[in-house]
Amino acid sequence: MTPHCGVSTDILVVGAGPTGLLLANLLSSMGVKFVVIDKKPTTISEPRAVSIDDESMRALQAAGLSEAVEPITVRGYGSIYRGPKGHPFAQVKPSSRQYGFDKRNAVHQPQLEKIMEDALTENDAHAVLFQTELIQFEQTDDHVNAVCTGSDQQTMHISAKYMVACDGGKSSVRKSLGIAMSGLTFEEPWLIVDLKGTQNRSFHTEVFCDPTRPGITLPGPNGTRRYEFKLHKGEDHEAVVQPEFVRTLLAHCGKDEQEEFERVLVYTFHARIAEKWREKRVLLAGDAAHLTPPFAGQG
Repeated sequence: MTPHCGVSTDILVVGAGPTGLLLANLLSSMGVKFVVIDKKPTTISEPRAVSIDDESMRALQAAGLSEAVEPITVRGYGSIYRGPKGHPFAQVKPSSRQYGFDKRNAVHQPQLEKIMEDALTENDAHAVLFQTELIQFEQTDDHVNAVCTGSDQQTMHISAKYMVACDGGKSSVRKSLGIAMSGLTFEEPWLIVDLKGTQNRSFHTEVFCDPTRPGITLPGPNGTRRYEFKLHKGEDHEAVVQPEFVRTLLAHCGKDEQEEFERVLVYTFHARIAEKWREKRVLLAGDAAHLTPPFAGQG
């Protein structure tokens, strides 16, 4: 579907991340017309989420995507807890499949998003419009009227029966509606290190329970691996992403200090919830509605 000046649809989805793309696939499976817009040029290319739980796999199954996603996952891994000297003192290895899938699975988010996008492009009745930004919107009794700009800066008007904001934790839609985030909240910066390869042969997550520097490492698909290290108060966020500092941390956790970096950055985890998830014909979903620390695939 080619963007043009006037579009009418059932559902306007703002944001083509995992939540928006999953919603679009669910709508497609039910024969509901939709348009997805996202200001990014395409789906992401860098790793973000690295775990997916059984409930999320069940949601993918409902959209007809679970079989396509399973080959890009590492299924059914648990956690090994190590003390300050590296000795294991506890382990959790789930064996049940309450929802028909393994409790914890490793996944590569760029591959996951591409699978969900490709499933939509097979149906010309629907549209995913990248490089398209929501500028403003207004609600009537029976529609949401949105004004957007495309890659050519042409103004586009989209009229939808409902709009769903899947535009992330800094949701512009939520802010436009004046919906506050409340509840228990905290900020905790962690250094995230994604490696293209690994010498660590552990199939399971390893949790480093060291008061001097808590950390965790997770296996990824295709021989990749992620490390996460809690930062101390006052540590400079620019200094901690420097290769020498990162490799020093990796050296304390095994043999991966010389592996090639795919991505290194500082994340701040929040635990917040929007005071309401709906305002008339606009709904919030995903991080726009709730921010959850991503441990164990719960984000």
